[in-house]
Amino acid sequence: MKIFTLFVIGMFLTTVAMADDVDDVKAAVQRYIATLNAEDANAYVQSRVPEYSVFAGGRLFERSTSLEEQRNGFQGRIDSGIRISRQLRHIEVKVYGNAAVVTGYMLGRTTGPDGTTQPLSSQRTGVWIKQGGQWKEVHRHSSPLTLSQ
Repeated sequence: MKIFTLFVIGMFLTTVAMADDVDDVKAAVQRYIATLNAEDANAYVQSRVPEYSVFAGGRLFERSTSLEEQRNGFQGRIDSGIRISRQLRHIEVKVYGNAAVVTGYMLGRTTGPDGTTQPLSSQRTGVWIKQGGQWKEVHRHSSPLTLSQ
């Protein structure tokens, strides 16, 4: 009976830890989006890992191998005058130990250097890992959001 009781208690403790992880991942994702909108290149790389990959909007697979490369790329977009405001909606998180899959819809707008704007709407999936007690994005895939007729 003691073993059964310990097993049941262990199940509840595991569930609580997983629920906390889901909230922690959601908070990390929201901080990441806020960092993007604030155009803070140094804070941006704090949410990433050196080996980062992305599939986006039908473009070929991109991979970066250093945080400095990622920071410079992000800063280059800012320096070019492109502005993007984003909101991640309908966030869902599934935690698998020290890894999590985050899905949602990225909505917002892109403003070019000439002031023209375009709406931003995409489906987004991110893979996050827990390193040193912090959740960081390691991979992202986004596709244009199209509504069925």
